[in-house]
Formats: sequence, C-alpha cells, structure tokens
Amino acid sequence: MFDFLKKKTEETALIETVEAQRDFTNSIGMEFLYIDGGEFMMGRNPQYNEGGDVESPEHPVKISGFWIAKYPVTQEQYFKLTRVNPSYFKNDKVEEENSRRHPVEQVSWFDAKGYVELINRYEGKTRFYALPTEAQWEYVAKAGGNTRFTFGDSEAMLDDYAVYEYTANVRTATVGTKQPNRLGIHDLMGNVWEWCEDDFFANYNSAPSDGSPRIGGAEGESFKVRRGGSYKTGYMCLRSSFRGYSRPDFISNDLGFRLVINGDPLH
Repeated sequence: MFDFLKKKTEETALIETVEAQRDFTNSIGMEFLYIDGGEFMMGRNPQYNEGGDVESPEHPVKISGFWIAKYPVTQEQYFKLTRVNPSYFKNDKVEEENSRRHPVEQVSWFDAKGYVELINRYEGKTRFYALPTEAQWEYVAKAGGNTRFTFGDSEAMLDDYAVYEYTANVRTATVGTKQPNRLGIHDLMGNVWEWCEDDFFANYNSAPSDGSPRIGGAEGESFKVRRGGSYKTGYMCLRSSFRGYSRPDFISNDLGFRLVINGDPLH
C-alpha cells in the first residue's frame, strides 16, 4: 500500500541528490561548479564589428560537460602544494592584512602545468585536473549566449563584474570581489589573465570543433593562449572572445590561471 508514494519519494531524493552534486570542493579547498555540455559559437560575433582576424572565423564548437573552478588559483592554494609564492602582490602590496585569497601571479605556463601535475599527484589522479582549453574557457565566459562580455553587451556594467584598469587601484584583488557570471563563475574578466592549454594560432582556421586544445604545428610552437584580461587592461580585453598570448616561459604580475576537471570528482 502506498508503494507509489515511496517510489515518488525515492525519485525526488535522487533528483535532489543529482542537483546538489553540481558543486564540489577538493582536498585543498578549491571550489568547482559543473558546466553542462552544449554547442556554442566560438570567436567574435560579427554584429559587434570588433576583434579582427585573430578571433575569426566564428565557428560552432560542441563541448562535453566539465567542472571549472569558481575562482583563479589563489596564493594560498599555490603555496600549499609548491611551498613557494611567486606573486608580486603580497605583504605590503595589498590592502588586506594578507594576500592568501589574492590570485597567484608571476607564474609561467610551465609553472601552471607543473601545478596541474602536482595537484593530480597530491589527490592520486591521472590527467584529472587540467588547464582549461581555449574553447572551454570561452564557453564558460559566454555562459549560454554570444554577448560581448560574460554578463551582456554594455561596458557600463563592467565595474560590477571586473577588476580592471578603472576599478583595480593598480593591483590584484581578493578573488570573488566582483559579481559572478550567469554560471556562478568569478573573475573571468580582469584581476589576472588566465593561461589556457592551447598553443596560439593567428586565427581559427582548422580549429577543433569538439572543445579539445589546439596543439602543435609550426605556427603554434612559440606562444600559449591567455584569456580574460587583468587589473591592468582596458575593457576591450575583457570581451568574451578576446584572445591574448605569451611565450610559455613569460611571467607577469597580472598573469595566473584556474583549473578544470575533466572527469567525475564525485566517484
């Protein structure tokens, strides 16, 4: 009797459990959110008449679901595994009592990859944590749309969402200071540039359509992609489709990274 109620209760509990498991905190306190897979248009939206060849041609990319960190890697998280803090903005160079929640910076692409290897080893994983591919990063930044910025089209709202040249006071800020985008991800615009996995190519001709990193070839050997702008940059660098690049050994006090998880952290 009332078996149908029992069944309904079990189904409801299952649904609630699934919904509750869209966030995950790892062993060193990094918070991740699950991003559903889907298809989006990568590259500059022609209607805005900005971006040029480096963001062209606009092309469809189909991406599988993945987890992305809510914030860039912080100085505290970087130090916990490496026992060093290479950042410039620490001690007397920040407004807070300490800089532990500021993003780590002055890390090269090689340093970021080294950290990925460390955290995978620390948690007993293999190819689990990673730098985001350029497609993953832009997919999250566009957040289900194709607007200029991660929140919409108007630069008038940037002060609410970005630590950049007009809001930064010439330094990084504590992660999460500004509003998140529609997916709940913070600091995609400004604060620090974020390294991606990909080699840099001058356009999207022959780019992957499955969200995988674009690696190799003569053109792609010298530079790595970085995304999102920083506390130093103007608003044009904060656009969702804007592409920066640097040599993989380059370091700067406005260049850091965030992590993705390309697996299931709940099992």
